[in-house]
Amino acid sequence: MNSIFNLGPLRRIPNEMMTWRSCPLRLCRALAGATLMLCLAGCGDRDTVGVQLHSRAPSGQGVLHLEITAQVAGPQTGLRYKWFSVAGGCNPQESDRPITSFKFADGATRDRVSVEVWRDGRVVGQNGIDVKLDEVRASLAALEQIPEDLRIEITAIPPYEPQGGPDTRADIAGKVGGKLASGYSVVLYARASEIWYIQPIAYASHAIRPDNTWTSWTHTGSSYAALLVRPGFEPVPRLDVLPKVGGYVVARTVVEGMRK
Repeated sequence: MNSIFNLGPLRRIPNEMMTWRSCPLRLCRALAGATLMLCLAGCGDRDTVGVQLHSRAPSGQGVLHLEITAQVAGPQTGLRYKWFSVAGGCNPQESDRPITSFKFADGATRDRVSVEVWRDGRVVGQNGIDVKLDEVRASLAALEQIPEDLRIEITAIPPYEPQGGPDTRADIAGKVGGKLASGYSVVLYARASEIWYIQPIAYASHAIRPDNTWTSWTHTGSSYAALLVRPGFEPVPRLDVLPKVGGYVVARTVVEGMRK
């Protein structure tokens, strides 16, 4: 007696069907590719392109800079790119290359960068990307911003004694100007025998008085330097070359000792 569940004679499944069923990833890729082609085609507009934006921190530039690149899918001949942002700046703002250098506006940690892709006088694609500074980059960015009016002077100059030495001593004093933030201090160096030595003792720093003056004593040398520094500056007791203005050093002055 035949079973009521008899499904009839078995049929051989073509190899092509077995291949597709055994490889769903291949099927998904094919469907994704077809979908992309349909999206690019739009409603009969073959010039439309798809645009994705990517950002990265470039080497050799300040922490406020990002490199923004446009990845374009679709016909790419004759394209031009116009870049925009809410508060920052893009350089270049317009070019035939899908890349721009974006800089955050002073004090900003977030922005949005957009691009318009043009061909033959009309927009064929566009997109935008949200960008932000992480905490580390934001703190470094703050160090890059130095008020232009900050300055430091040495008003009481010690004598010119090129050899210096631990048994020498002289008074040194000066003043600072500009809008000072809380916690700024002064670090002093004297140059003797071609080396800069911190004064008057290792790792010393000097407070700025309410009237913006400072004073200390120093071992003598051929030249004297005063650095105006931010909180967190870590001085080096001995240097071949003084640190430049930037980061934790917001102002610097160097004078030759007073000759008799």
